[in-house]
Amino acid sequence: MTLDEYGPLALRTLNDLDDVKANLAHMALGITGEAGEVADVIKKHYAYGKPLDAHHLIEEVGDIMFYMNGLLDELGIEWGEVLALNIAKLEARYPHLRFNANHAINRDVNAEQKAMFAKALDNEDSILSTGALR
Repeated sequence: MTLDEYGPLALRTLNDLDDVKANLAHMALGITGEAGEVADVIKKHYAYGKPLDAHHLIEEVGDIMFYMNGLLDELGIEWGEVLALNIAKLEARYPHLRFNANHAINRDVNAEQKAMFAKALDNEDSILSTGALR
């Protein structure tokens, strides 16, 4: 299943609170809550020596995706835009397209922002190119 296929299917079960701020808060709190559950699965494996519970991990990552999908829908943003902008940022951060600790630590945030805005300008429907979130 692709993200484009997943999105509308997941939205069928989303609780709409009939208020943009409430919906955004619900999605953000859902993401952080589920991220905590992912961290707990890893903690039990790392700190307590338990076998990694991959099934539980997959379930919690799926829950994060559910809330992220709801957040994007509330903002009118498509997955493709998020992914394209993230790749533009990573390519600006790592000019040789490989991880480099120096580049990770000493980030050129201005270059990353410029790369993302340049990518957004390629897509006139981009939320960044319209400035609608600012």
